[in-house]
Amino acid sequence: MHEKLTGRLKRASLGGCLCWFGVASALSARAADATPLRPWTDYRVILWVGDSAYKQPQKLPLFFQRLRQMGVNTAMIYDGADPAALVENHFPYYVENIVNRGLCLKFSSKVTDWDKFVTAWGRTRDDAALVRDYSLDDPAWRAWAEGEMRDTVRKNRAHQPLAYNIRDELSVTTSANPFDYDFAPITLRAFRDWLKTQYSGLDALNRAWEARFASWDEVKPFTTDQIKNRMVSGDATPRGKPDWQALEQLRFDPISARQQPTRWNFSPWADFRTYLDISLARTLDDLRRVAHEADPRTPVGIEGTQMPAAFGGYDLWRLSRVLDWVEPYDIGNSREILGSFMPGQPIVTTVFEKDTRPAQRRLWHLLLNGDRGCIVWWSEDCLDWSREDYPLTAKALALAPAFREMTGPLAGLFLRAEREFDPVAIHYSQPSIQADWLLESTVDGSTWLRRFSSFESSHNRLVRVRDSWLKLFQDLGYSPRFVSSEQIENGELERRGVRVLVLPDSLALSDLEAAKIRAFLASPDHAVFCDGTPGLFDQHARLRSRSPLEGSFPPATSAGRSYGARGATTPATAVAKPGDISAYAAERLESAPANDWPRWVADQIRSLPPAVTVTEGSRPAQTPRVAVFRYRLGRGRLFAFERNIDYQMSEELKQAGGNQNLERPITVEARFPFKGYLYDLRARQYLGETDHATFTLDPWQPTIFALLREEITAETLPGALLQD
Repeated sequence: MHEKLTGRLKRASLGGCLCWFGVASALSARAADATPLRPWTDYRVILWVGDSAYKQPQKLPLFFQRLRQMGVNTAMIYDGADPAALVENHFPYYVENIVNRGLCLKFSSKVTDWDKFVTAWGRTRDDAALVRDYSLDDPAWRAWAEGEMRDTVRKNRAHQPLAYNIRDELSVTTSANPFDYDFAPITLRAFRDWLKTQYSGLDALNRAWEARFASWDEVKPFTTDQIKNRMVSGDATPRGKPDWQALEQLRFDPISARQQPTRWNFSPWADFRTYLDISLARTLDDLRRVAHEADPRTPVGIEGTQMPAAFGGYDLWRLSRVLDWVEPYDIGNSREILGSFMPGQPIVTTVFEKDTRPAQRRLWHLLLNGDRGCIVWWSEDCLDWSREDYPLTAKALALAPAFREMTGPLAGLFLRAEREFDPVAIHYSQPSIQADWLLESTVDGSTWLRRFSSFESSHNRLVRVRDSWLKLFQDLGYSPRFVSSEQIENGELERRGVRVLVLPDSLALSDLEAAKIRAFLASPDHAVFCDGTPGLFDQHARLRSRSPLEGSFPPATSAGRSYGARGATTPATAVAKPGDISAYAAERLESAPANDWPRWVADQIRSLPPAVTVTEGSRPAQTPRVAVFRYRLGRGRLFAFERNIDYQMSEELKQAGGNQNLERPITVEARFPFKGYLYDLRARQYLGETDHATFTLDPWQPTIFALLREEITAETLPGALLQD
């Protein structure tokens, strides 16, 4: 919900104290809590409710009647609102925007007009403006925010709300826009305390940063202007302003860069970016803790999360550790990433469509990926408030069939089924995102501050690289998941039985990460794919003299060459493919795209075929661009097939275009992993005892099969499967 309305702000005095130190304890796992969260068993169609609904209290029963007519089964209230009307009308609800100052600077701050603010700052580059209105490390603000959380939860807990939303569209900056928040003294003190946990002492920090601080109190991170000055000058501590024109011409080459390592040592800047990611995550975790102390059963989360980014606090792995539920904006593969990091936890989406088919298709796609609901934006254009009987608008009438289907028995199967994935993992690396941003933004010179997240979502090359790898494996019939740097360090590749690891422009790796990847490659049935040479930088975004994976992946840029390595030799020998993998995401949307990238990958992992093989009837040699979803449900299996269109959203919450060539029906031949009794669940039709099917795939809705070990009566579906 873009630029949602904020609830009525309550006046409160700031007070209290905060003892923040202890990052590990702050980022606590919900699994350790003794009281389980209330299960989210049904699909929730939630309407974001504006002020019109409450202007005539006597007509509230009619309002709720219209919501039920539309297919809405859940509403919302602001943090300070009285839930009595919802309770009296037996209408479930969640609580919206509880902390309304400090987390989202679009409201209640001096920078609500972000464009105007950064335009003015760009003329002066005044360091005084680098102090955020609200420091996330300020004990007074934290005490106020925790008080808001505590009061709201106590007011609503008796009614068992669906969820608590800490804040919508929160950010350290605005969205994921670049800016050097936060140089407040209290933030810098907290940053120094964190640095002491990362470096053995001040001498070690000085060596790593190439700095000369005489005491910890002197330690300050580099601003973005300062790190760009180091990049363009090659000096460890450059003076004056950067030569912006020279910076615009600067390009990173992994071989020549080693001759001038200081130029590419980003650690004084990247460490601060990492700390601010931690600060936001810690804040959210503390607010969640306060809520659970008062109401341990209700999930606590956030809405309107942004794309993975170097700014704004958007390290999606860290955020996933401190949330019970989330509503992500699906930008930069955010939905797939958070779904990988939060399996089984409620994820919902914003409904921005106005027509039946687009809404139905996307909601089915997200349900198949694990979504458990949606939030419809918004009541003001779903009911005709000018008429006495509050009739549904054309938009609401168009969406109603989609909502009925999502709350029906067929969709209900997937809320109870267990998703199956292939042993394919795609790396998520926040240090690589940081290093990549500095390398990509050199072309902007002094205007780097205008690389708003709306621009990054469609122009950032790493976003295209990540999406290309994901779509490539999906087009081949695989169901990959993302894996974080921390998970790799902690042995998740082994525990999950991963056999294929993809490193999308993974510029920065820790020593432990690199060691785990080398060990992974030592197995002959494992494979690693990457674009360029991974691990050129360490986890602090400091250029290495040599990548620890260079024995398998010789120096190359992401745009110039990709590698595929099988673990048959030591070191593993990589097969190089010239070309830019980032182009695949767009090229695959053509009517007859080249097949070289899918063929290259498939040739190297022939020993690991997908569980379900799919071919297009009229073009068996062409990669069919069909997404395959597999589930366990009782004694049977569910299989869903959909055209693998690109569901990326823009910053304006509109689906990116370009899918027209995938919006035509095709004939699909699918071969299943075993022979059984096959049922078409939409048609409720028995197709015989078989291990394959030929069918027409509708580009606007998935085809869904059940494959069972025992024959049942087709007319009893899908109810019989729900009972099972």
